[in-house]
Order: sequence, then structure tokens, then C-alpha cells
Amino acid sequence: MAALQSIRKRGGLLIGIIGLGLLAFIAGDYFKSAEILTNNKRQKVGEIFGETLKYPDYQEKVDELTEIFKFMKMTQGQGNTLTDEEQDQVRVQVWENFKKNVVLSKEAEKAGIKVTEDDIKNALNLGQANSLQLLARIFTNPQNYQFDVTKFQAFLKEYDTNVTNMMRQGQTEAVDQYRQIKRVCDYSLEQLRNELLEQKVYMLAAQSIISNKVIAKYEFDKRNILTDANVACIPYATVADKDVKITDADLKAAYKAHKDLPFFRNLSKSADLSLIDVQVVPSDTDRAALEQEMAAIQNQLSAGEDVATVVNGSKTVYPYVNLAQSKKAFEQMPDVAEALDAMAVGSVKPVYYNEQDNTYTTLKLIDKIQAPDSVQYSSIFAVAQTPEESKLLADSIMTALQGGAAFDELAKKYGQTGDTTWVSSAQYEGAHIAMDDATFFTALNTLPVGFHRLSLSQGDFIINIVSKKNVVTKYNLAVVKCPLQFSKQTYNKALNELNRFLANNHDVNSFVKNAAKAGYVIQPVDAYAQSNLQIQLGIGGSRTKEAFKWVFDEAKPGQVSNIYECGRDNDHLLVIGVRNINKDDVLPLENQGVRTYLTQLVKREKKQAILQERLKAVKEFAQATQQPGVLTDTLKDQTLYSFATMQPVGVHETKVSGAISKLQKGQKSGAIYGAAGVYYVEVTDKHNGAETYNEATEKQGIVSRLMQTLISQSPYGGAQEVLLQRLMYQKGDVEDFLYRF
Repeated sequence: MAALQSIRKRGGLLIGIIGLGLLAFIAGDYFKSAEILTNNKRQKVGEIFGETLKYPDYQEKVDELTEIFKFMKMTQGQGNTLTDEEQDQVRVQVWENFKKNVVLSKEAEKAGIKVTEDDIKNALNLGQANSLQLLARIFTNPQNYQFDVTKFQAFLKEYDTNVTNMMRQGQTEAVDQYRQIKRVCDYSLEQLRNELLEQKVYMLAAQSIISNKVIAKYEFDKRNILTDANVACIPYATVADKDVKITDADLKAAYKAHKDLPFFRNLSKSADLSLIDVQVVPSDTDRAALEQEMAAIQNQLSAGEDVATVVNGSKTVYPYVNLAQSKKAFEQMPDVAEALDAMAVGSVKPVYYNEQDNTYTTLKLIDKIQAPDSVQYSSIFAVAQTPEESKLLADSIMTALQGGAAFDELAKKYGQTGDTTWVSSAQYEGAHIAMDDATFFTALNTLPVGFHRLSLSQGDFIINIVSKKNVVTKYNLAVVKCPLQFSKQTYNKALNELNRFLANNHDVNSFVKNAAKAGYVIQPVDAYAQSNLQIQLGIGGSRTKEAFKWVFDEAKPGQVSNIYECGRDNDHLLVIGVRNINKDDVLPLENQGVRTYLTQLVKREKKQAILQERLKAVKEFAQATQQPGVLTDTLKDQTLYSFATMQPVGVHETKVSGAISKLQKGQKSGAIYGAAGVYYVEVTDKHNGAETYNEATEKQGIVSRLMQTLISQSPYGGAQEVLLQRLMYQKGDVEDFLYRF
């Protein structure tokens, strides 16, 4: 009872304590939810039509497409690594593919369009789809060099069995290559399905465009009736700029009248920026230091020191490969290829600077031989449980071959095909190949036709050289090609100077105003959108992404960023001043690009009004030719669909085309207010063209032209697939955070 009484006395306090406890519990759940939401937002690469691409899925697709790109390069003899620019292209392509596929699936679903297995089968048999062109490099019909669907289907059917056999034999490298081909197959099939779906969507759009015989005859007549005309133009430029006064009220009125134009659209959040991008370059001291290093390397090569040690111990971008290669191997270094014929075996070319690739170079010609450009061979990999057993196996195979055993039968006995294949110089030359590979290709080049045993670090090979053809000159060449780069001291000097400038210019106004005095160039960038990666792709480097994360996630108008050290070669110092953040669907009047556009528009309208007053008494062509500043020209074979362009003016004038088309021979127009000036027209001749009217052809041509317009012309930049682009940005509620990734 005493305890109960005590509780009653302190009831208010206890209720407060319990309330605080409940509040803490609820708040804890709230903050956990907020944290989850924040993490989800950070994981979002983008969203369209309510479908989200999250980072794990995005990265998986990036990894997949990266492997595809690597394979493409490898098949072209360009190695199997991507440059930073290529990796950037992969990232952008994954996001673009996602957006396009979402739009396609939405539109196809609404229209009841599907891609069937029969569609896929027919496309594979035809082999002409864009999506199959990569596969055509792998599964090629030797007679027509087109995609071979039979080889492709056999690969897929036998894939699991072949991988199991290769793993059992320890052929890990072959397994990796086989799996890479499988990834290419899976990706190409996915792209093929999307390509066919896109074709069906556009086919449906094309079927909705119709023509009739009335419009067909009208268009034919307007195109086939040709007109010659004399044209006079009094350009707006004849009115001096000082005679035109433009006020803020004029700009506001023009903005209100024209802000619905595509030019003013702000399709995603954007920012008006002012950039300082300092590219650090080598100093005279850096140049002198490299010249001294290269002179020492030249002396070492001339003294006969070990070539591989000297070359690979330098800063060369072309490591030494102990392999004779044809001149084509050096085509990407024209200065090196050009020097080859003038060099004697054993000679060293003195150090020289090559401005085209900004390198200092010296060369030593180790050997020059005559060798086949292509070799046909087959091989057996002698592999057993231990190296010793592998050598015994190789001895056994060689003994059997020397005793008359069939090579292909022996290969099958040891779980290999023994198939012959041709290898050409182009397949391996110019690449940074491993020592074993260099030894292998040297053997193919130099050993005679017949059976040979070749010991490599990975094991013993028995090779059967079957045939050789196309003997060419090959060069064993040591190339020391070292880029001229800035030193740490040079870089730090540029960094410190820029830091001192920023210390005295904190806000964007002083940043822009004082840049030129300090020796910096301001780059104005208007309406730079979240989805625009032009600067990032141009400069590159991970810190560029950090810069634009700051712009779009943190920055406020008027702020100036810290220095971002970026660039693919770590040679850029980037500072960003934010003039404005544009969040609305339409760019504001304050946007510099908008103001410039409207200023030119208002200036033209005011000059037009001045000329209109000045030319009140001018009624036709002859009078116009007497006006100050007039330009004249004769236009031949004009139609309604011509781009009437006076050579002295150089502007397409659709209004002039329309007037010429309407006038009869001998008729003259009044004033025509065009884009570049006031025009007067006098028609001198009208005659029929050489075309013959065909109603069916004409109707089909109209449909094709309208369809092509739908595909290739757009206010969004003239990109292909305009229909999909319009759907994306007008209805898709696109959120684009690719700049973060």
C-alpha cells in the first residue's frame, strides 16, 4: 500500500518519464527510418517512370559491360584494358540503356507489343541486327564474313561440357576466355531483344502516319515547280546597335512571350557556373631533367647493357617485348615506324622530342628478320599432376609423333581437339604481351614446319607447325618513349598560386572579376544539368565527381568551391563558382544564356521596327535595290521546300521560300521580314522540274519523311530515338544522379 501511495504522489513525474521513454523509442525508429531513406537516396543512380536504378544493380551492369568492352578491344588487337575515357563511356551507356529499356517496356506494354522467341530465332538466322555485329567477329562465316548462327548455337549447346573438360585439364586461361565469350553472347541476346522491341514500337508509330492523294499531289507540285527569282535584302545589321535601347522591361516581356520554347526548358536541376580549370604543364626544369635521363638511357643502350633491364627500368610507355614484329606493330607510333628503315641492326637512334605525343624517344634495333605474317599450327598442352610428370608426358608425345603417330589422335587421347588454326601478326603485335607469349610467337615465326617441343613457365607445349605464308620484314626493336611530365615541385607551385588567389576571392563575384588579373581564364557554363557529364568526361578523374556532388548536393548561389585536384593524368586543378541553381522546369531570366538569347531577339525586333518605319515607301524589288546597305542575289530552281539562302547573307529564310513559291512569273513581293533582314522578291521564271508524278511513291515518301523527322529531329539536341527521348523527359519524371557515381 505504501508503494502504491508513493506512486500516486509522483504520478505526474512517472507519466513524464514514461512519455520521454516512449518519445525516445519513437524518435529512435524515426531516425532509423530517416537513415534508411538517406541511404536509399545515396544508392539511387536514377529513376524514370517510377523505376529506380540502384547502385548495386548499376555497378553489376557496369562490370558486365566493362568485360564486353575489354573483349571488343582484345578482338581488335588493342589489349584488354579500358582507358579512363572508355570506362566513362561504359558508365554513361549503362544509365542510357536503363532509361531506354524502361521507356520501351512501358510503351510496348501499353500497345500490347512483345518480342517472341520466333522473332529472336528469325533475327539470328538473318544475322543483320546491329546487336549481332559483335558476335559476328566471333562466330564468322568464312565464305561471306557474316554472322554464323550455326556456330553460335553450337557454342551455346556445348558450353557447359567444354568448360567442364577444360577445367578438368587445368586450362584456366581458356576457361576464362570461354566464359568471356559467353558473357558477350548473353549481352548480345539481351540487346537483340531490346532492338527488336524498339523496331516494333517505331513500326507501330510509322503505321499511324498516313498520307492521301490530295496532299501527295500538292507536295509534288510544290516540289516540282521550280522558280528563279531576284532577291534583295536590307539586313538588320544596317541599323546600328547604338540606335537600339533594350530595357529590363523589354527582356521581361520577351521572356514571358517565349519561355515555352524548347530553348528555355530546364529538363533537370541545373546550375550556372563559372570555372577555373588549370592544366598543369611541365616546366623548363622538368624538360631538362628528362633530357638528362634520356641521354643516360641512350648511352646504356649504346654500351650494350641488357636491353630488357634498361628499357623496363625506364619511364617508357612501351615495355620491351623480345619478339620480332612487323612495321604494322608500330603504326600507333608513326615517328617510330618511320625511323625503322633507316636503322641498322645494333644501332641506337639518338634521343629526340616528338611533339605529336609529347615524348622523348630513343630506339635500338636488336634484330631484323624475314618471317611469315601468318602461321598455321596445332598444339597439345602436356599437363599432368606434377611438373616432372608433365615433362615425361611431353617426352612421350614427341616420341610418339616421331614414330609416326597422328597428331590429332594424340590430342584427342589427352582430351584436346588438336585442331589447326591460323594466327596472324595482327592478332598479337603491338600488344603488351607476356614473356611466355613472346617465346611462343617467336617459335612460330622462326621454327620450320614440323613438330616441336616448347617449354614455357606454365608447362610444355607440343606444336605442329603446318604452314606459313606472306613473308615480311620483322623488327626486334627496343623503344624507350617517355612522356614529358610535370614534377611534384611544378604541380605544388601551381596549386599554391591558385590557393593564394582563392584566399582573397571567396565569393563568385570577386572570383569572376579578379581572375584575369591573376592570370586565370574563367569558363562560363550556363544551365549545366545534373545529367550533363561533359565536364567530368572531358577532364576525368574521381575528384571531378566530388566537385559536381558539391555543386548539386551542397552548393548555394554565390559560393566558390575548394580546389579539386583531378584529371585522368592528375594534371587539372578545378575550381567552380556557382552563379545560380536552377530548380524550376523553365530557366530563369537571370540565366546568362537566356538573357543573351532574349537580348538578340529583342534587338532584332527593334531593328525590324526601325527598318519597317524607314522602308514604308519601299513597295517592291526595284525600289529596295536603291536602299543603303542592300544586298542582292539571284536564286535558281527554288521550291517551297528549298532553303532560300542568299549567299551574301548566309541565312536560311523559310518565309522567303514561301513567298517565292506563291508568286507567279513577273510578280513581285512586298516587304518580307525574315530572320536576318527585310527581303523583297522578283520572280523571273517558273518552270516544271524533270520528275514524273507517281501517287503511291509520293504518298510513301511523305510517310517516310515524317517518320524520319520523328526519329532524327528534336528540341533535345537532334539525337536519334527522339520519340523515346520525348517520352523520357516529358512524362518520365526523370531523376538523374549519375554525377555521383
